[in-house]
Amino acid sequence: MNRPGIQWANGSAKDGKKSRFARRRSVSTESVPKAPSNDQTIGLIDTFSKPAAEGVGLKARRLSLSLPDEFVVDSCDLEKEFRSSSAFPGKRGKRLGSGATAVVRIMARKGPPSSEDLVAVKEFRGRDKDETDDEYNKKVKSEYSIAKSLHHPNIVETVRLCTNRGRWNHVMEYCGHGELFSLVERKLFAAGPEGHYNVQDRLCFFKQLLRGVDYLHCHGIAHRDIKLENLLLDKEGHLKISDFGVAEVFSGEHPGLRAAGGECGKNMGEVRLSKPGICGSLPYIAPEVLEKKGEYDPRPLDVWSCAIVFLTMTFGGSPWQAAKPEFEYYARFKQGWDEWLPTHEDGQIIDGPDGHPKCGKLFSLINPPPIKRLLLKMLHPLPEKRITIRDVVNSPCIKNIDCCCPANFEDPACCIDTSKPTKQTSKMTKTKQFLHHHIPPAQEKKFVKVLQHRFDMGDGWQ
Repeated sequence: MNRPGIQWANGSAKDGKKSRFARRRSVSTESVPKAPSNDQTIGLIDTFSKPAAEGVGLKARRLSLSLPDEFVVDSCDLEKEFRSSSAFPGKRGKRLGSGATAVVRIMARKGPPSSEDLVAVKEFRGRDKDETDDEYNKKVKSEYSIAKSLHHPNIVETVRLCTNRGRWNHVMEYCGHGELFSLVERKLFAAGPEGHYNVQDRLCFFKQLLRGVDYLHCHGIAHRDIKLENLLLDKEGHLKISDFGVAEVFSGEHPGLRAAGGECGKNMGEVRLSKPGICGSLPYIAPEVLEKKGEYDPRPLDVWSCAIVFLTMTFGGSPWQAAKPEFEYYARFKQGWDEWLPTHEDGQIIDGPDGHPKCGKLFSLINPPPIKRLLLKMLHPLPEKRITIRDVVNSPCIKNIDCCCPANFEDPACCIDTSKPTKQTSKMTKTKQFLHHHIPPAQEKKFVKVLQHRFDMGDGWQ
């Protein structure tokens, strides 16, 4: 049944044939709004799941460094430390959602009932027929050890690795307001009276995402699957990056190695390139990865994906089906670069009327101009000229964004409500942060879809 609003992408390639990139919805089929006076967004495209290709998940990590036969990972029986969050005896906790490789439920720590004790438990799928027990166990432990080593306000905290009824379970922080995908799908970022989040909210979310990715890159980790579905909101309304199933340790010791002691960013040095192969969701993947012409640095992929997240939040839909010339909307974008680069050999974007490529109507709608120029730097088609995440975070337009979330766990200026002066706020006048209200409005129960989580375990596609 057709629905009003932006149509879901079904592969409108130039030759008129149905594209092999068409994908099925993984959760809701409700439409999202079009951007005002703009026909370039093609819809809020869903995630997908297909068998892992070379260069994805554990296979990529095994090619880039030698993993031990036995990971240094402590685990326990799930029911010894956690209990069902259901009030009904014998009933398992509420199902948050599922992907092709896992099911996620709410559980609670054992002890006196408390809302602070809720956790999200990701139960991994069983072993595939074409993988050995050793490969399967290494994949689970590798993902867990990477996630467990990460500690940042904008990254989901990992709690425990458990076993239950012959299955691995990854216990993590529970983010009660669900995915950013669901919030965009609910039209909460739309312009006009039906929208809930304003420009400042969107910029604050963007800054939190950039800080989280900067932390990852500074510690030798590339996420490789940044998308709305993997960005969650905790009870404070802060953004959290989740799902490290296809993350790559591009520098330093793998956190699962004994030499790393469970920490990331140890003994960092040269950058290890990722093997050819695609992982992630099509609209978010950088062109150099889609081309599969050779090994690639995974960091520019994350930078590209962050820019696509911002565009999707802004316009309620992905700017293109995939960053491939056969798709009309990306072809328009690429044409702008192809016409601009020959007269700007250094490829550097600067202020001024001819300081950046003209990439179509969509980009003409982005304001303020410094943000538009920054996004174009993040979407440079040449990965070696694409801006780094550190330079993005340190750019004046990002530094000037008021952010409600601390930059790190050592930052004392966390969530200061400057509307209520106190001794604490007066001492922090120079470093004060503004308290935003990112908590989404409640939905009627029959329409609740906000607690949808999709977690994959190293799945990509060829």
